[in-house]
Amino acid sequence: MKDVQKHVIMGRADYQIQRGAPKSESGLVAQKKFKAIFDFSLKDSAGAANSAVGAHGMGVYLPKGAVITRAWYQVKTALTSAASTATVAVSAEGANDLKTATAVSDATLGTTGFKEGIADGTAAHFVALTAEREITVTIAVQALTAGRLVIFGEYALGE
Repeated sequence: MKDVQKHVIMGRADYQIQRGAPKSESGLVAQKKFKAIFDFSLKDSAGAANSAVGAHGMGVYLPKGAVITRAWYQVKTALTSAASTATVAVSAEGANDLKTATAVSDATLGTTGFKEGIADGTAAHFVALTAEREITVTIAVQALTAGRLVIFGEYALGE
């Protein structure tokens, strides 16, 4: 039983990624993944309501030098606003770099399922981080009245 507990604890520790500057050197590079959950009914990393108009940090930080090669998201609950005019964008390095600002009335936010982000695995859409960055969801035009997204991504450490 002790061996099983030890293994679980070690696995949990491996799952947690420490913040800070990574060491960059030549050699094999492991691809890493991230997940950020956005729920309109919760608060962002600064304590503000996710439903409000503004930029909402998800508490998921990627290190300086990370190169995001792919991003996608799952709409768990369709995003809505009173007049269906709210827009939602997802970013890491700069505005709209993972998901461009789109009205909640669009099928990419208003219907459930998996959707591809801008970083789609092609080099032209890679996002290189110049500093440690937080995955951010930006709400504009109008506050949200419902919605839940799970944002996923893949990245490698560059230089």
